Amino acid sequence: MAENLEDLAYEKIKVAISKGYIKKGDKLKEVSLAGNLKMSRATVKGAFKRLVHEGLAEYKMNKGVSVVNPSLENIKESFQVRAHLENISTSLAAGKLTPEDFEALHGLIRKEESVFKARELDKYHEINNTFHLKIAEKSGNRVLVHYVTELLQKTTIYLILFDPFYQILTTNNPSPLEHRKIVRYLENNEGGKAGLEMKKHLESSMRGIDLKRILPDDYLTV
Repeated sequence: MAENLEDLAYEKIKVAISKGYIKKGDKLKEVSLAGNLKMSRATVKGAFKRLVHEGLAEYKMNKGVSVVNPSLENIKESFQVRAHLENISTSLAAGKLTPEDFEALHGLIRKEESVFKARELDKYHEINNTFHLKIAEKSGNRVLVHYVTELLQKTTIYLILFDPFYQILTTNNPSPLEHRKIVRYLENNEGGKAGLEMKKHLESSMRGIDLKRILPDDYLTV
């Protein structure tokens, strides 16, 4: 939930990007957005800075702020490295998770199913990321956790940009089932299998990105 106007502006712009209303490479127009959101330009500018810091937007001298438009190679390389790192972190987490940890992981999976069913876009990626980070943190390797966190943020941005949530609302979501398989292997202390299942899960996420999708021109542009 937004705590102030800048938070609210940030969340609204991010949701508009994730729904495809503002598209990859689009310039974020400060005056236009401030008018549509009924907020000051300073508030919207602050939201832009957060989007740039997060990696969802980029600033170029004399061009302003635009939504990022990563190349196919950027996306493939990021998912490939993340899949290998989470394979390792998940394997290392085996035997280190407590009953409370497993209860929390199962709870996150239930929430994931619930928000998907309720079409609560603003919560979906947050829950998914919490699931992955909780397992990575249990690896006990701080360097590994650092890089998993960085790549998790980057690849989440790619999913937001190339696989808009509204495009998958009428399809089956395989993520909860894949997450349950990972947790089941961890519960059985089968770290190697859990790691490989995590790697397969992330490779599946990469394949799910439709890089050729063209959004209709009649969608609202903010």
